[in-house]
Amino acid sequence: MDNHLQNTYDILSSDEKRSGVEERWVSFQPYLLSKGYRLRPRYQPNWVPSWKTNTDLCVSDCEDSKDSMPVRVLDATRAADNLQVIIKMLVPEQTEGQNELAVLERFSSPELKDHPDNHVVRCLDSFPIPGEQSGYFIVMPLLGGYRDPPFRTLAEVHDFLQQIFKGLIFMHENSTVHCDIASANIMMDSRPLYNEPFHPVYQTLSLDIQRRIYPKYSRLEKRVRYYFIDMGFATWFPDPSVPRLLTGKLARILAPEQKINQPYDPFLVDIYQLGTVIKQDLIPLNKTLDLLKLLAEEMTRSDPSARPTLAHAQRTMNTAFLGLSG
Repeated sequence: MDNHLQNTYDILSSDEKRSGVEERWVSFQPYLLSKGYRLRPRYQPNWVPSWKTNTDLCVSDCEDSKDSMPVRVLDATRAADNLQVIIKMLVPEQTEGQNELAVLERFSSPELKDHPDNHVVRCLDSFPIPGEQSGYFIVMPLLGGYRDPPFRTLAEVHDFLQQIFKGLIFMHENSTVHCDIASANIMMDSRPLYNEPFHPVYQTLSLDIQRRIYPKYSRLEKRVRYYFIDMGFATWFPDPSVPRLLTGKLARILAPEQKINQPYDPFLVDIYQLGTVIKQDLIPLNKTLDLLKLLAEEMTRSDPSARPTLAHAQRTMNTAFLGLSG
């Protein structure tokens, strides 16, 4: 996270007083609009709370009373086609974000972007942050958490794992590691499940937050896609002659070898982190998913060299689902 943003701009707000973090985004509103991206009413420089102009309104029912606490990401709408997007404020630091834009642009390149196994979130646009040296705004599609709405069937869980394994194998085949795989960094394009757009922050509500909305289709009916996001710790190794080792111990899930301040193989760290997601997030969902316990144990072995390859782990996963229904 861009710590200087947190330190400089407070994150406390009230219904009608924007926080310092919000005001920073407000200051960029004209610039973002010039780039083709509209912010919600709360983030307009001339914002007047809607309940001030219509006293019949209840404050809590007004969409513009909601602070999304946008420390470094904020939703927007692409003016050209009304596509809902997320804009990320990327200011690389010594320990994070050095390769993020390069990795996103690589996997969004004409050569890779349409590959069926590419599950890296698409970079739709990028442009400099005024007054922020080396800072960039990155525009990406609006996505939602992969567990919301919840999985309905084992087939949906299997499809999720198939996509995630294929996506990570594709990254590794292209000499790139994620190094921060965690539930918060795996997202779903859930828009096809609904008949109408949802609110970008409260995705169970309509755009005006007046109604609760529900999925109209299942994940398999619409073949939703899952994506890896947050490439802050990702690394691309373009030179095959350079040892593919890293140091550092900053991630949501740390493999044992990351804790001893020695160079480690980040490709094996990715396997450990994905195994931990399976162990902590998926297996507890349903007793039947105990079938994944052996796989998760193998992927999270303390000895990195004892972990299976991703291809082997994928085969083990597929075998575990054979013959199951539901």
